[in-house]
Amino acid sequence: MSTVKIGDKIKIKNQDGQYTQWADKIWTVTHIAYSKADHPGCDSGMAGHPLVDCEGLPVSLYDCEFVVV
Repeated sequence: MSTVKIGDKIKIKNQDGQYTQWADKIWTVTHIAYSKADHPGCDSGMAGHPLVDCEGLPVSLYDCEFVVV
């Protein structure tokens, strides 16, 4: 599990070509959620894993979808 913090720089893992258009950039974390109360996109099957939003990135990512750089 990642220990990501607001302000961290992340790089998307290009898993199965899902994030190809965003995979080559570095993104800055602006929001971290662990529940639906924090973010409507949180999946109960990912409990305990942070769902992050980044400045300028139109998708939210779970910690298994990125690395902190």
